[in-house]
Amino acid sequence: MAFAVRTQQEENAVLVKDGKASLNAKTGQSLLQQGSKRRAPLGDMSNLVAPLGNRTATATAKDGVKAAEPPAKPRSATVRQVQPALPPSAPGTGSTAAAPRTRSQTALAARQQPGMSMSSLLQSRSEAAVTIKTAVPPASPLPDIDSEDRNNPLAETEYVNDIYSYYRRIEPKYRVSSTYMTSQADINDKMRAILVDWLVEVHLKFKLMPETLYLTINVIDRYLEQKPVTRRNLQLVGVTAMLIACKYEEIWAPEVRDFVYISDKAYSREHILAMEKVMLSTLHFNLTLPTPYNFLARNLKAAGAHLDKQVTMLASYLSELAMIDATMLKHSYSMTAAAALYVAMRSLDKAVPYPKALARHSGYTEEAVLPCAKQLVALMQKAPTASLTAVFKKYSHTKFLEISKTAVCTAILEEDNELL
Repeated sequence: MAFAVRTQQEENAVLVKDGKASLNAKTGQSLLQQGSKRRAPLGDMSNLVAPLGNRTATATAKDGVKAAEPPAKPRSATVRQVQPALPPSAPGTGSTAAAPRTRSQTALAARQQPGMSMSSLLQSRSEAAVTIKTAVPPASPLPDIDSEDRNNPLAETEYVNDIYSYYRRIEPKYRVSSTYMTSQADINDKMRAILVDWLVEVHLKFKLMPETLYLTINVIDRYLEQKPVTRRNLQLVGVTAMLIACKYEEIWAPEVRDFVYISDKAYSREHILAMEKVMLSTLHFNLTLPTPYNFLARNLKAAGAHLDKQVTMLASYLSELAMIDATMLKHSYSMTAAAALYVAMRSLDKAVPYPKALARHSGYTEEAVLPCAKQLVALMQKAPTASLTAVFKKYSHTKFLEISKTAVCTAILEEDNELL
C-alpha cells in the first residue's frame, strides 16, 4: 500500500516537472517571437504612416471583420512600407502627375511616399518655409544721408525715406487755402496774427515742444477754414487747439485749468472741453500730418547742417515768422521749410547754401524756393519794428543764441529772376 502511494507521488512529480518544462518552452518561444518584433534601432525610429491599403484593413478589423494578418518578417528585415506602383498616366496628360494644389492634397501625396513619417513631413515643410527667398527692396534713388545713424534705432533709417515720401504725398490733403479767411464774417487775418502771436508766448511760458506749436497753428487754420467763428470765441479756438496739440505731442501736457488760467478765466473748463469735442469732430480726429517742423528737420540733415546750432536756430526763427503772416499760407509747408533753410544758409555765409542733397530730398530746386525765400527775408526785415514781436523777442534770448539779431541777407531781395 505504501509502495503504491509512493509510486503515485513520483508520477505526479514527473508530470509537474514535464509541465514546467513545457511552460518554459512555450515562454521561450513567445519571447523569441517578441524578440523578432523588438523595437527598431534609433536610426529606424519614426512615426511611419501606413499606406491606404493597410489603413483600410485596420479599419475593417475594428468594425468586427477579422483582417488577414501579414506574414511575420524575419528579424533582419528593414521596417519599411512598400508603395505600390502608380498606374500609368492617361494619354495626352503628360508623363508626370499634376502637382497637389490644396493642403489636403499635399498631405495625401506626402503620406503616399514610401517611408515618409509625420516628423519628416513637418521638417520638410518648415525647411521649405524658411528657405523662401524674400524680395530685395530696390535701392533708394535719393542720396544716402543716414549712413551715420545706421546703429541708432531712434533714427529709423530703414523707413525714414518712406515716411517723408508719405508726408509729401498727403501734404496737399491737409493744406488750407491762403484766402480762407474771406469766408469768415467776424474775424480777419489781423486777428489771426494776434492770436498766433499770443500762442507763441503761451507756448514759451509752458515750455512745450516745438512740434506742439506747429500742430496748434495747423489745427486752428483747418478749423477756421471749415467753421465760422465769432470774434469772442477766436481765443477759445486757439486755447483748445493748443490743448489738443499738447495731448498729442507732449509727455506731460498742461491741464485744462492751466488754459483756463492763461486765458484770464475768459472761458470755463466746460467751454474748453465742449470746443474740444466740436473741433476734433470737425477735423475727423486727423492729427497725424506733416508740419514745417518735420520737413525742416529732414532738410537740415540733407544739408549737413543738423549739428550747426546757428543754422538750426535761424531756420526755426524764419519758420515761426512765417506762421504769423497769413499770406505765407500760399506756400506749402515743405516749400516754407526749404526756403527758411536756404535763407539761413545764405545769411550765415555758408559755402554751399543749397546743396544737391537738399534739393533731392526737399523736392525743390534753388530756383523754385527763391520767391518764398524773398518773402521770408522781407518778414525778417520787418520783425524788429513790427507790432507783433513775440517771435522776435523769443529768439532774442541767449537760450536761442540771440539769432533774431542776425544781419538780414538783403542780397536775396536784390536778385533778379534770372534763376526762375
